[in-house]
Amino acid sequence: MQIDWLACAHEALGHFPVSPKRVSLVSRAENVSFYVESKKNERFVLRIHRPEYHTLSELISEQVWTEALLSEGIDVPIVVRTADGKRYAQIVVNGGERNAGLLRWVNGKSLREQSGESQNPEKLIRVYKDVGSLLAILHEQASIWMPPPDFERHAFDEHGLMGERPFWGRFWEAGDLTRKQLDHLLDMRHQIFALLTQLPKDPDVYSLIHADLHTGNLISHGDSLHIIDFDDAGFGWHTYDFAVALSGVQETKLREPLLKSLFEGYEAKRCLKLWVKNLVPLFSVIRHLVHIGWIDARPDLSKDPAYKRVPYRQAAELFDDTIADAKKIIATIPSASNR
Repeated sequence: MQIDWLACAHEALGHFPVSPKRVSLVSRAENVSFYVESKKNERFVLRIHRPEYHTLSELISEQVWTEALLSEGIDVPIVVRTADGKRYAQIVVNGGERNAGLLRWVNGKSLREQSGESQNPEKLIRVYKDVGSLLAILHEQASIWMPPPDFERHAFDEHGLMGERPFWGRFWEAGDLTRKQLDHLLDMRHQIFALLTQLPKDPDVYSLIHADLHTGNLISHGDSLHIIDFDDAGFGWHTYDFAVALSGVQETKLREPLLKSLFEGYEAKRCLKLWVKNLVPLFSVIRHLVHIGWIDARPDLSKDPAYKRVPYRQAAELFDDTIADAKKIIATIPSASNR
């Protein structure tokens, strides 16, 4: 059954104190998102969330965190509540309930668009210094902030990344890969899981993370960088955010200078433990692996086997050397080796 998403958007907007003048589809990806312009010339983004990804409590918790970030002066989405003061409106789509949230629209272009990643490496290096600075501010807030008792978000811990039911799916069972490749993925998973169980979870290295802070999710407007898309945000090691920031960089020769710039921006704002920096290659492998599961759970992407073969190849190429180095690094972490 084909869904009339525009009609769904208008139904959802009926719950908010907004009189829409223009509503247009922005994307149909993780969520279905719309640009909304009101009769008062105010602009918003409406997100109709997919039902299986987050509970209402988890969605509310996302907004609780972004509001805490906002109170610290960090440029993040501003929530618009419904006419009766709720954070989300509930609508029925194709017989099932969906949660719909409204945020203030922010003008600007993403850093990915601005930097022209493949054409201007020098500009990209400067961009990654800004990304590092922003990650430091984000991690510092999350490390000292105390979420309320009813706060609920997923965890990118050893179970959420490499457990029996990882957050982004059982990547070692992905279609369109050979039996030999799947066996290799399962072996990688077991080895990485064992390493992750040894990592400290002290608040200065493990807290709420954005988990998707690549240059496409940073909007430049005026003199500020606006962070969007907290849909994946959860509890995890800060190292994962560094790996994600580099995940879209296709040119291998750029990775080292970009990582150096990322660390430079970060350490200008916040202390960074050496082992956190040194484990970025391991978490880059993890990012490739969970990406396989993420793609496999999305039938539209799964029709093109290249989507899974590319992250598999990247993980396989990095794995052997990375896992050996990671074992040596983790053995030197006092709070890990003493467990």
